[in-house]
Amino acid sequence: MSDTILAIDFGTSHSLVGALHKKQRVEAMPIDPTHSDQSLMRTLLYFPNADECYYGSDALVKYNEFEMEGRLFRSFKSHLPNKNYIGTVIDNRILSLETMIGVFLLELKKRAEKQLGTKITKAVIGKPARYSMDDVADEFAIYRMRKAAEYAGFQEVHFVPEPLAAALDFKRQINDEKTILIGDFGGGTSDFTIMKITKDDFKKSDVLAVDGCPMAGDVLDSLFMQNRLNSTFGANTQYRMPMSTNLLKMPAGIMEKLNKPSQIVHLKEKDTYEFIKEVRKCALKDTDKEKIDRLFVLIEDQQIFPFFEEIEKTKKTLSNRPTSQFNFGYPDLETSEVFSSVEFQTWAENFKQNIFAALGRCFEQAQISEQQIDHVFLTGGTAHVPFIQDEFKKRFGSEKLQSKNFFHSILSGLIESARNWDELS
Repeated sequence: MSDTILAIDFGTSHSLVGALHKKQRVEAMPIDPTHSDQSLMRTLLYFPNADECYYGSDALVKYNEFEMEGRLFRSFKSHLPNKNYIGTVIDNRILSLETMIGVFLLELKKRAEKQLGTKITKAVIGKPARYSMDDVADEFAIYRMRKAAEYAGFQEVHFVPEPLAAALDFKRQINDEKTILIGDFGGGTSDFTIMKITKDDFKKSDVLAVDGCPMAGDVLDSLFMQNRLNSTFGANTQYRMPMSTNLLKMPAGIMEKLNKPSQIVHLKEKDTYEFIKEVRKCALKDTDKEKIDRLFVLIEDQQIFPFFEEIEKTKKTLSNRPTSQFNFGYPDLETSEVFSSVEFQTWAENFKQNIFAALGRCFEQAQISEQQIDHVFLTGGTAHVPFIQDEFKKRFGSEKLQSKNFFHSILSGLIESARNWDELS
């Protein structure tokens, strides 16, 4: 085993890095000096042009400094299982998704190498239990991650399910035998592991089941746009093309891009943008034309990111209050809406069903009952959404629920899994 193995929690929203260095644990490293928590780097890439790139908090600073010119990418990890998403184009240069992720991983690697004073070729990288419910798409996502890791200069890589990593972290804290359930709710996926904790060293047979679904915080954010806010950007536009009698509606593909934090940036791409212009020309109502003009302001004035940041704040407020006021004051995009926790929960019913279907599959794999679980350990910001918390309390009882630092438990377990490098093979 080499002296150093990097542990990377590559998240949809945030990323962290630790290491096993000379057989010693190196906990969350300060990889983003301008973040309020220097161990957290927001998973952001900003290209002011094809030859420059900025990362994390610095990406946001430069984005504003360059007056929002160029391209800011967030939640790009969520594209991994999508075979139709090849990448993007910046200044006539093709940037594949594998390269985009590889560029980000390479920067994490460089910062870690600088702090540890050594070159690193081995890594343990967290992965969701499922990138996709489709097995072929799930394997494709892992293939792309391997390509990205190779681009970053890693010669040997193990991918460890994130909820298993959280379980390994929990294992370090208790001394007696337990059966535990780990629920990890990130920005892009919701994942579960059922595992036996013993005093002995970790072995693969300790893991009774791992499952999940590709839905989490970003999906909840998209509900606000999908169910209310997108109507102010022309979502309900009806139009008729020249020389045609067919009445058409704004295409589903455009709506999908508009609604999702990971995809809305792609409305700026030339073919899509030109198509929306054509829809505006052919819209039947002046009010719809005005709404599409708002969409152009959102895109051209680079207000997509701040708009979704405001949505996320609204979502978080609804975790503590029955209503939340959404206010966005940018000129020509002024929006004021009141959202309630009741309607949010109604919108999220399908989300909730998918999450707990994944939990059900996990118990089927493990061949145990919910009553046999000794501890339930939830991590990630979405775990604190009230209807998620309430369902776990109903199923397992409040006394079994445990919580931990939202952002560091997975990384801690990834560092622990580096100790078991050979067992991961």
